[in-house]
Amino acid sequence: MAAANAPITMKEALTLPSLGINPQFINFTHVTMESEKYICIRETAPQNSVVIVDMSMPAQPLRRPITADSALMNPNSRILALKAQLPGTTQDHLQIFNIEMKAKVKSHQMPEQVVFWKWSSANMLALVTQTSVYHWSIEGDSEPVKMFDRTANLQGNQIINYRCDPSEKWLVLIGIAQGPPERPQLVKGNMQLFSVDQQRSQALEAHAASFAAFKVAGNDNASILISFASRSFNAGQLTSKLHVIELGAVPGKPSFTKKQADLFFPPDFADDFPVSMQISQKYGLIYVITKQGLLFVYDLETASAVYRNRISPDPIFLTTDASSVVQRFQELFSQAKYKEAAELAAESPQGILRTPDTVAKFQSVPVQAGQTPPLLQYFGTLLTRGKLNAFESLELSRLVVNQNKKNLLENWLAEDKLECTEELGDLVKVGYNPDYLFLLQTILRTDPQAAVNFALMMSQMEGGCPVDYNTITDLFLQRNLIREATAFLLDVLKPNLPEHGFLQTKVLEINLVTFPNVADAILANAAAKTGQIKEVERVTRESNFYDPEKTKNFLMEAKLPDARPLINVCDRFGFVPDLTHYLYVNNMLRYIEGYVQKVNPGNAPLVVGQLLDDECAEDFIKGLILSVRSLLPVEPLVEECEKRNRLRLLTQFLEHLVSEGSQDVHVHNALATVKAFMTADLPHELIELLEKIVLQNSAFSGNFNLQNLLILTAIKADPSRVMDYINRLDNFDGPAIGEVAVEAQLYEEAFAIFKKFNLNFSAVNVLLDNIRSIDRAVEFAFRVEEEAVWSQVAKAQLREGLVSEAIESFIRADDATQFLEVIKAAEDADVYHDLVRYLLMVRQKSKEPKVDSELIYAYAKIDQLGEIEEFILMPNVANLQNVGDRLYDEALYEAAKIIFRFISNWAKLAVTHVKLNEFQSAVDAARKANSSKTWKEVCFACVDAEEFRLAQICGLNIIIQVDDLEEVSEYYQNRGCFSELISLMESGLGLERAHMGIFTELGVLYARYRPEKLMEHIKLFSTRLNIPKLIRACDEQQHWKELTYLYIQYDEFDNAATTIMNHSPEAWDHMQFKDVVVKVANVELYYKAVHFYLQEHPDLINDLLNVIALRVDHTRVVDIMRKAGQLRLVKPYMVAVQSNNVSAVNEALNGIYVEEEDYDRLRESIELHDNFDQIGLAQKIEKHELLEMRRVAAYIYKKAGRWKQSIALSKKDNLYKDCMETCSQSGERELSEELLVYFIEQGKKECFAACLFVCYDMIRPDVALELAWMNNMIDFAFPYLLQFIREYTSKVDELIKEKLEALSEVKAKEKEEKDMVAQQNMYAQLLPLALPAPPMPGMGGGFAPPPMGGMGMPPMPPYGMPSMAPY
Repeated sequence: MAAANAPITMKEALTLPSLGINPQFINFTHVTMESEKYICIRETAPQNSVVIVDMSMPAQPLRRPITADSALMNPNSRILALKAQLPGTTQDHLQIFNIEMKAKVKSHQMPEQVVFWKWSSANMLALVTQTSVYHWSIEGDSEPVKMFDRTANLQGNQIINYRCDPSEKWLVLIGIAQGPPERPQLVKGNMQLFSVDQQRSQALEAHAASFAAFKVAGNDNASILISFASRSFNAGQLTSKLHVIELGAVPGKPSFTKKQADLFFPPDFADDFPVSMQISQKYGLIYVITKQGLLFVYDLETASAVYRNRISPDPIFLTTDASSVVQRFQELFSQAKYKEAAELAAESPQGILRTPDTVAKFQSVPVQAGQTPPLLQYFGTLLTRGKLNAFESLELSRLVVNQNKKNLLENWLAEDKLECTEELGDLVKVGYNPDYLFLLQTILRTDPQAAVNFALMMSQMEGGCPVDYNTITDLFLQRNLIREATAFLLDVLKPNLPEHGFLQTKVLEINLVTFPNVADAILANAAAKTGQIKEVERVTRESNFYDPEKTKNFLMEAKLPDARPLINVCDRFGFVPDLTHYLYVNNMLRYIEGYVQKVNPGNAPLVVGQLLDDECAEDFIKGLILSVRSLLPVEPLVEECEKRNRLRLLTQFLEHLVSEGSQDVHVHNALATVKAFMTADLPHELIELLEKIVLQNSAFSGNFNLQNLLILTAIKADPSRVMDYINRLDNFDGPAIGEVAVEAQLYEEAFAIFKKFNLNFSAVNVLLDNIRSIDRAVEFAFRVEEEAVWSQVAKAQLREGLVSEAIESFIRADDATQFLEVIKAAEDADVYHDLVRYLLMVRQKSKEPKVDSELIYAYAKIDQLGEIEEFILMPNVANLQNVGDRLYDEALYEAAKIIFRFISNWAKLAVTHVKLNEFQSAVDAARKANSSKTWKEVCFACVDAEEFRLAQICGLNIIIQVDDLEEVSEYYQNRGCFSELISLMESGLGLERAHMGIFTELGVLYARYRPEKLMEHIKLFSTRLNIPKLIRACDEQQHWKELTYLYIQYDEFDNAATTIMNHSPEAWDHMQFKDVVVKVANVELYYKAVHFYLQEHPDLINDLLNVIALRVDHTRVVDIMRKAGQLRLVKPYMVAVQSNNVSAVNEALNGIYVEEEDYDRLRESIELHDNFDQIGLAQKIEKHELLEMRRVAAYIYKKAGRWKQSIALSKKDNLYKDCMETCSQSGERELSEELLVYFIEQGKKECFAACLFVCYDMIRPDVALELAWMNNMIDFAFPYLLQFIREYTSKVDELIKEKLEALSEVKAKEKEEKDMVAQQNMYAQLLPLALPAPPMPGMGGGFAPPPMGGMGMPPMPPYGMPSMAPY
């Protein structure tokens, strides 16, 4: 897999020896790494010290003289934990220090030794002893708390890891121990899984484990998963597994199905085992890392394999989550290089740095006077590179809205730079995106009722209330705002949902204690829902503790059959029109009558008014009015009817009151008014009358009201007279009558009125909106020269697409308010010269980024580059970055170049130079930008333009990045620039940051295009090559010699040997092949090599076989050579290995010796090596023409115990000595005596004598003497006879001697026993009874008789005759 496509990229962040750390301290007991932030090293020489490496500034390690057995840095903060054993005890003293504050946080003395410890979280230390596991919080004064006891499977294990799930409900402890006896080198892994809730443990076999949260479809809650990897050896089988299971599954809910997969270890990693596991929640991947540097990547959900590779040639003992991009970002940020940090975050892979944390870091930086805030630098960088994500869009929009620059949002949205969300929509709509909980708390402090309204507003928001109802209620109750809490709950609990049961109970509970009347009303509400009308009626009539509006709405929604509760509420709290409408619509007319007649007749006018609005039948209304009669107030009734032009309705009622003798002035006035309106339908007569009064010189000619009445009457009755009246009259209400004329569509008359009264704004509106004559409006504007008029004209011209004219009008109006519309219209019409004039005017009115930005753009469109340079040098608020991007996108490169150079956006400046074919300048800008993306853009452009010198400068800055190297190489190769690419890579070898990828890629290029340089390159840089990748390249290009060398360097000797044999003309070298073949793992390659040498290099086959002699099956080799008919060819090899006494080798050599008639070698072979078919060989050579061969056959028969065949064969060849020796060795008397007979028969007297001596032990004397006497050979037998007599006399003498010695021993023993008895008797006579005898001086405590020899008698000679003298 190519490096660019690999899911994991490895980069060396730091080497501890470069910081002065002695390599002897780089091991599991001296180095700790609790997170990617810190590495802690404990040194014990030349003095005790602790070194802390902050990965944000690794070049400045902190070294402190501290003596400790272990040191751990907190994963998040500069807090150091130390452990040291108390002298002379097994107790450990634990201490925690805050390095920044230089203060001890807390300490504790453990009663037992801590064998392993680890930060389980930022504020919790996990302590593992020989028997138990403890948790120790760094907060407060708490002591370690015991979590669980270790299980038996971890006894005697070295603890290597401990982990907790995020909830700390599941804990896992991991240890390792020596492997089983049959495979002790394979480390065994043991794991203890503990449930805090269940207080139970489970023992498992595992080397590494990790927890993860996973959302199962159909389950609202995330499941807790544990993944663990194991490698074990059982019953002769080696198994490697990865398991993923769910912990604490809830019955009845969807759960995670258990998964498992095989971990495939290559043959070279037979004893490797997992040491660490990390799980990526973001990508749902499991990372398993082994001690020998293998990385396995598996999918969390399916446990399917994703990737496997070796990532380190050195053993791995510690791992943690890390990101080189994150580290670089932290370094830049700590060095206050905010611009570079912003660029790095913007270009981070998969956007791993584009997070809320990054935004928060930029927000936290103090803004320096006269400098761009780092946060804006960050957002600006993001905008230049594409679209913002949802969170970034929201944060940037909040900044812009707070500065009242919504026009920027419009631009970004139009350019699709922001991700649209509901939150962003709310922000744009209301001006900001509030923290609702904070706002509610703020409002509560000053206006509780407003807080209630705000809470209710939140409850009605789309998508649900942003703050939990219970939280809102608690905020009210914390301030003892019972009424407000109740009001809020009563409103939001209207849907009566089951999940609101708790809140319903809560509102009733708090009011029962504090406001029983309110509780009573709530219960009444419930009563209404359950049909208890009497109770509802009582509460609505008597209680003062309910919300009238809400209660009214509730009762209307409830649609009770009895309207009395609703009547009570509406009458008490002034909802009579609503009550009337409800009763009328629901056909409850009798309740209307009852209310007016019995409850409150004074509200009858309101009832009548509402009924008229509802278009109720007049008969019912008249009847209702008459039913009340004198109780009904006349004046309000008349007002209600007059407002609706229904006074005629009251005629019968009023006449009835008059007939009853009513003296109420309102009754009589109302009746007169009604009759007057009924008879007054004479408009033309009225006009004639008013003309005589107003137009003729009368006392009322200047009457304001009469003039108004005349014009209004003419408007309605005779519009043709209106213009004359306008011209002749002066004292009328011009604005009002002008509006009436407009409504009556008398537009010219209206224009004349407004013009006459100098209402120029209204006049021009009539021309534009009603008469629709822009030309007349322009003429009118020139006449009056008012800015407001010109402004209206300009807007109309803009709407009609008269852009240039509109701009001219806006300038005359000095109106800058419509700049957004003007800009858009001018751009659509391509009238940038006019737009420049307009924007210059607008800039004098306001400082808007949009205006300044568009002015620069307009200058660019009309190619006024000098004006752009002058403008940007002056104070302005243009968004230069956006302007530059826009100019670039629209190919206005010269203008864009000016902008990008001014704002020091070197990346965009570089690509702009590229577009202008200014490649040298592009390289200079790219050098300042120093970003991989920019270098690539410039490099590729230079390649396309064949500016290879400049392309190489760019390329050298790209290829130092592993991820970009392959892209550059492919770009060059796709365009056929092979020599230039090779030159680039060769130059890259000398770079300080040259990495393995450069050396490897150059090797691949040599393999493809310069094979003559390949071998030299490989030999020079074999340790810096990615050998697998280069192997593939050499294989594709058929460079077999180089491929063989690479295989050897990579320890793939099987492949090396195969390549040599398959491509021997190019790859074979005898000495190299001998070195390779002895290291192969596949034994079949040995025999393939034998065949290979037999076919191609038979002269060297013995040399090869001698090298692999210890590894091959000699029988198989002999069989191969026999089938090939080439046994003689490997004779030296067989001689060399014959010492192994292999049957096939022995037989093959013996056969060769027979064929060569080399009887000496054959006999030697037979004597030294007996593993062959002896009888078969003897039968084969017993008739051989050579005597020595036949003699060898006899020898074989003799070795095989076939004495007769051996003797017979020797007799045939007169080999009498061999016959006699065979008889002697056989030990058979019959064969020896038969041989004597044979010699007598053959007259071989000397042989007869010799046989007697050779077979002396087997021949009976009587037989020998008999045969000698009968065949007259006594002389030849006499030496045998003498020897026999001498032997037997010696045997008799020996027997006699042994018998005499035995008798002497018996007599000596008897005498000793008698002496002992005598001594005991003497002792008993000398001593008194019952007293112990004291020892006598000089007697040694006892008496012993003197030896017999001491009495002067010589010892008796032994019994028998004196020994015979030898002959």
